[in-house]
Amino acid sequence: MEIYPYAVAKIKVRENRLLTNENLEQLAQEEEMERIVSSLMEKDYNFEMVSRYEDYEVVLKKAEEDMYKLIKEIIEEKNIAEIFLSKNDFYNMKLILKSHVEGKDYQDKLLNSGTVSKEEISRIMESEAYDRLSKNRKQAILDAMEAYQKTKMPFIIDAILDKECFHHMKKLAAQMKNDFIAKYMTNLIDITNIKTFFRVRKIYKDPYIFEVSYIEGGKITLNHFMENLDEDEQNLKYKFMGFSSTIAQAIDHYENLDQFCDNYIMNYMKEAKLKALTIEPIVAYIYAKKTEFKNIRIIFSGKLNGVSPERIKERLRESYV
Repeated sequence: MEIYPYAVAKIKVRENRLLTNENLEQLAQEEEMERIVSSLMEKDYNFEMVSRYEDYEVVLKKAEEDMYKLIKEIIEEKNIAEIFLSKNDFYNMKLILKSHVEGKDYQDKLLNSGTVSKEEISRIMESEAYDRLSKNRKQAILDAMEAYQKTKMPFIIDAILDKECFHHMKKLAAQMKNDFIAKYMTNLIDITNIKTFFRVRKIYKDPYIFEVSYIEGGKITLNHFMENLDEDEQNLKYKFMGFSSTIAQAIDHYENLDQFCDNYIMNYMKEAKLKALTIEPIVAYIYAKKTEFKNIRIIFSGKLNGVSPERIKERLRESYV
């Protein structure tokens, strides 16, 4: 088992600067935006680079770029960053394709922290120069557009590109030959399928949508999901052992489905706290920091839109620390 004493030591120092659940609740309760910004600046969020509170996304994007820069500096294992960064590549590809078919502008929404810069991915997609991407990514794009032309359903673009995204992430994880990372990917695929499962039950009411969206690589089979699409809610939590608590929460409060699923993964990540020198704390820190960004978005979006502190707190994800 490979060890990373220097990298883990650097990460442990930064763990101490993560926002705690108590910190997050205090920010949600705070009425003055200036005090929220001041508190975040103490945690190294550079709000001096913007002049308006509404531009908080600029600050968060810079913080994310800095985090990945740090990871690349302290550890040579490139797969660890790419497992997370590749999701941003696929997000950008999905955004551009759907924006084209829906006639919407997308430039301001592109992420710049993927393995391919947002400028490069935009040039590739606009010119349809898909040969500059990997063979699998090119094929996924072509399949997505063909399926969209047949169905005229924008969600099909998400479904097909998500499948390739998770396939790529799982392949990277397998190359690292680490049980913690392998289980993380398996859990992430299962929890993603669970989210789709509930959305099909509640919104789409069409088994075909779940079947085409299902991502392989988790523990829960497609057949098991399909058999339970029409199952009574009272029995559902007994049908998915290992996910009973998340299922029960989703049944009672479907509107918070994403939160419950994020918390499931976070609780798994907390197992890394028991590791001292191996790669697990580094993986967990990346997930913890990305969750922190999400929580800050929830707080700023809520404050700027007049959402009550209580409602903001209800939406916050579990912190790593």
